[in-house]
Amino acid sequence: MITANAHDPDTGISVEVGPGGGLLDLALDARSLRLGPSGLAKAVLGLVDTATARANARVGRAVGDVSALGLGVAERMAESVEDTTPETWRV
Repeated sequence: MITANAHDPDTGISVEVGPGGGLLDLALDARSLRLGPSGLAKAVLGLVDTATARANARVGRAVGDVSALGLGVAERMAESVEDTTPETWRV
């Protein structure tokens, strides 16, 4: 199964998602709970977007064009994933 993670060391939030953004795991610590409900929601959703872009990029590299599957994320997220993925990791 293709998954991807995102973690924010400042807030202590970690997420794992599958392609398309299905949340598989969410970890919080005391720092994240100090964000308040709105701040926590915003931080989690931001990390889910990042991890989703990573998972979708991995699917695309593994099987080719997956645009018909509706796994799209904002173009800026997809580009940022490509910018931070070392060439040696690309399939």
